[in-house]
Order: sequence, then structure tokens, then C-alpha cells
Amino acid sequence: MAISDETEIKRSLSVIAYDEIKTMILSLALKPGSSVTEMWLIDRLRMSRTPIREALYRLQQEHFVELVPGKGWFVSEINLSDIQELYVIREALEGISARHAAEQISDEELHRMEIYLDSLETLLQEDEEAVDDPGDSIHNLIFRFCGNALINEVMSIYLERLQMFHLITSSLPGRKLQSWREHREIFYALKARDGALAEDVMRKHIRSSLESLLLSLIDNKIDYQKAIKQALPLPGRLIKNENQE
Repeated sequence: MAISDETEIKRSLSVIAYDEIKTMILSLALKPGSSVTEMWLIDRLRMSRTPIREALYRLQQEHFVELVPGKGWFVSEINLSDIQELYVIREALEGISARHAAEQISDEELHRMEIYLDSLETLLQEDEEAVDDPGDSIHNLIFRFCGNALINEVMSIYLERLQMFHLITSSLPGRKLQSWREHREIFYALKARDGALAEDVMRKHIRSSLESLLLSLIDNKIDYQKAIKQALPLPGRLIKNENQE
């Protein structure tokens, strides 16, 4: 085998290891703050140490993992200040997208959205855990019809991290049903072709998602107290809950 072929195989294994480890992090199979040993990954992914280590260093550059001297690799903790800053960006971009989509989304797509939302109401009330969050397809639809490729490009940078936060938020009892109600409001604004209203209710939905996320992190009793103190001011409800503990 030529040297170039061996290099390509190693590079391919490194990419596979990178994708597998990142997927475990984003799906919360590897939780924030948990230890990740090279030996465990070698056994789990059935690879040699070299591609595993290359993947970890790449993930370190992207702030998914960190190497603690004398202790080893750890999944990066969730920083609440970073979350809030990210949601500021999300609120602005998705609000603008909803405003533009209200003017451009087709009647046919609106009809499909209405049928989809109507089909979920009873299912969510009967067995919330068995139903996917109704917002995923609606957000994708809004981005498709917002008519701004640059917004889509910017949002794609943050989609992976948002996916992880979405999983955390969805674990809260009642959150999926609440999300359904919020997306009904977004739908009605889109159907009315009211761009200003669509942006307003979308921004409210994003703020509601952020509050649910922060509540989930706090209620899980994960040690985020230092990060909470350094974070931006929490919504009034969250401050009250924290002080009651």
C-alpha cells in the first residue's frame, strides 16, 4: 500500500471518529462535564488511538471537549452566558425570517402546515413523549420561504448546538404542548400575511424556548451555579425560582 493511501485511510477514520463523538455529544449520550477516555472511545468505536486522538483535538478546537492536564478529556460544560448570547442571535434571525416568510410562503404550504398542526393536538394531549416537537418542520419551512440565503447560511453555523439545547428543552414535561401552542400563533400570523405579527410571536417563542432551556438545566441539578451568576440577567420567573431554592 502506498504511503498516500495509508494517510487517506487514517484521515477517513479520523473523520468518522469525529462525527461519531460529536453525535454522542449533541445527542447528550455524552453529557456536559462527563469524562471521555481514549481507551473507552477505542473500544466503543473499534479504532486505534491515532484517529481517536485526532478527532478529540479537532473537537477541542470547536469547544466540544476540553483536555484537563493530569485528568484527561472532558465534554465541555454548557455555559449559560453563551446560550443566552446564542439565543439573542436566534431570536433576531428567526424573527426576521418569519416576517419575510409571511409575505412569501405559498397558500399550499400554509394549508399543509395547518393540517399538520391540527393532527398533533390530540396526540400531544394523550402522549406527549411519543410525539416529535412540532416546531422543527415549521422552522425549516419558514427558513425555506424567508427569501434570504444569508440568514440560512448564518443559522446553519449554530444548528448543531441548537440541536443539543433542543433535546434538553424537550425533556421538560409540557414543553412540547406549549411549543405546539406557540407555533399555532406563528401559523395564524403567517396565514394572515402579517409580517410584523409573525416576527413578534416568533421572538416570543424563542424567548420562551430559552426560558425552558434554562429551567431544565437548573432543575436537573447540574452544577451550573457559577455560570448562572456570570450569565446575563435571567427572566423574572427564573430569578424567583433560583432564590427559592
